[in-house]
Amino acid sequence: MRIVLAGPDYEENLSVRYLSSSLLAAGHETVLAAFNSPADTMAVVEAAQRADIAGLSLCFQSRAQEFLRLAQAIKSFAPKTLVVAGGHYASCAAEPLLAHHPEIDIVVVHEGEAALVEIADAVPHLQERLPQIPGIAYRDALRVRFTQPRGMLDDLDALPFPDRRGPLHTIAGVPTSYLMGSRGCYGNCAYCCITTLHRMAPGKRFRQRRVERIADEMALLYRERGTRQFVFHDDNFLVPSVAANLSRIGALEKALTKRGLEEIALVIKCRPADANYQVLQRLKGLGLVRVFLGIESATAQGLSTLERKQTVGASERALEVCAELGISAQFTLMVFHPAATPETLRSDIAFMRRFSGNPLNFCRAEIYAGTPLEERMIELGRARGNYLSRVYGMADPVTDLACNLSLELFGARCWGDGSLMQSAIGLDHVAAIAKRFYRRPEELALCPRIASWRQSVNLDTVARLEEAVELAASTGGRTSPAFERAALGLREREAAARRKLFAAASGIEEGLRTLRFTPNVSQVNSSSGTRRRLARQAAAAALAVGIHVTTGCYERAPAPLPPPPPISTEAQTNLCSLAGTVTDAQGTGVHAVVTITNLDTGLTRAVTTDNAGRYVEHDLSSGRYSVKAEATAFKAAVLAGIALKAGDHERADIHLVRRESE
Repeated sequence: MRIVLAGPDYEENLSVRYLSSSLLAAGHETVLAAFNSPADTMAVVEAAQRADIAGLSLCFQSRAQEFLRLAQAIKSFAPKTLVVAGGHYASCAAEPLLAHHPEIDIVVVHEGEAALVEIADAVPHLQERLPQIPGIAYRDALRVRFTQPRGMLDDLDALPFPDRRGPLHTIAGVPTSYLMGSRGCYGNCAYCCITTLHRMAPGKRFRQRRVERIADEMALLYRERGTRQFVFHDDNFLVPSVAANLSRIGALEKALTKRGLEEIALVIKCRPADANYQVLQRLKGLGLVRVFLGIESATAQGLSTLERKQTVGASERALEVCAELGISAQFTLMVFHPAATPETLRSDIAFMRRFSGNPLNFCRAEIYAGTPLEERMIELGRARGNYLSRVYGMADPVTDLACNLSLELFGARCWGDGSLMQSAIGLDHVAAIAKRFYRRPEELALCPRIASWRQSVNLDTVARLEEAVELAASTGGRTSPAFERAALGLREREAAARRKLFAAASGIEEGLRTLRFTPNVSQVNSSSGTRRRLARQAAAAALAVGIHVTTGCYERAPAPLPPPPPISTEAQTNLCSLAGTVTDAQGTGVHAVVTITNLDTGLTRAVTTDNAGRYVEHDLSSGRYSVKAEATAFKAAVLAGIALKAGDHERADIHLVRRESE
């Protein structure tokens, strides 16, 4: 069978790559298709047209509707292709997804390596064999059926190494690979979809690979791909036992030395209580340069609400230990959570100000499908939305106002693609790499410049957040004219400060162009690259340990913009729409994927035409747009220069030319 596997691939999507290696080992053919945004839709559809199965890595609830549109497009162009969804979100929302979305044929629940192989093996006789495949959900007529749960794979070393096809990632020029030394989590946090996922199958929820097997994979990457930085995506690289951690680190050190790995860098994630001085000191000897600490909240009330079993004191000690050892330590605070108050917000702000020298960010605690936090908010009547997306309001009205104001104010600063905080996090990783691998004084001189700029960014962000909180606490709410005037002034000051901070970073970016690789990495890639490439390296650094954890749960895609507050009647009136028809030379409607791009913001939306080639997209903001239509056997066509003013409803018809006529 030929299987196309589609999912986000900013940094070697290990979920997809483990699936691929298992399918390859079973004799099937696989294609890895990146689906990082709706702009990738047509490329995935074209790959799926030549496949028997399209596997969709539907891990992140924030992208559910994008993946559902992708599935619709696949079924539209290739109706016989079997569409199988898997991942955290698909597993937790399997029943409503299958009940409401006929474009999804099967959902693999929990880990998918064995299940997907069995599905591929069963394709010639699928309907008869589906009930015998454990760990899946499927549609039987109009009913959703679940087979018996598949037990946990206790022996992770039985899996083949992940499929590493594709370009090698670099961060600050250093070849970087991503890997897992364990699966699962020993915690029980209320907000975490990973914990929820691993409750769905019988067996041990936390499993570790053998150190020898990890060392074998690292050695293979070291020699065959030139990897010098290893980013571990384990939810818990360390466990709550100093003795066990030291024993495992010692064994890894011995195994790596035996295999000849020298001068490497490590990046890990761990809980604050596990960040013991002796343990981190041993890891630094192995090459540890960065750690993401799952701090989540700087108040006892916040930790209790999130059911995070740790203390604020442990978080403070962990950050202090990392500072003493010279290890970059990143954290995110979920300052807006169901029990947040002005007092907890002020405590979180004080914590971020105290540790402003660290790469950091803040966010709202989201409610993900199947999690205890979602169940609690539904029971309390505070959840709005449905299985595709749920939001909630703060119980305290001042905090709720501060939250909504902050979500409006900080989207471009904290959570948007290419945001200021992402840049600060990414450049911090670049500095950590420079300290580890670079030698020239002018290269190392970049590190204090990055540190100073990053702290300026953090302090400015904390100050703006504090302004938002105090504004919410001191006025009569959104209906108050004083609030609206003050909010407008705050938006203007935030935007001006953001522009100034980005401008200050331009000198650092110029300095990155001077980086030259030392001998231990030059054998892999000795070109310093252009400014654009270095910017991508900084962005990749942010993705490695920053963006995908800014929502407070370790396994995350790049952090989405939080859902906006309700749109006012006036705002709805100002929204625009685009509609049109995609036709061939004879005027016949064409099945196509239409990508609508806001040229002012870079944001894109992808829609699929109906049987008559028609499409429509509502709720567009005013601005300049381009419309691109793509269809199999046709040349892509683009209409540019479409200007939409408030309330406009415009048409953009596109005629496609067959490739054969070129």
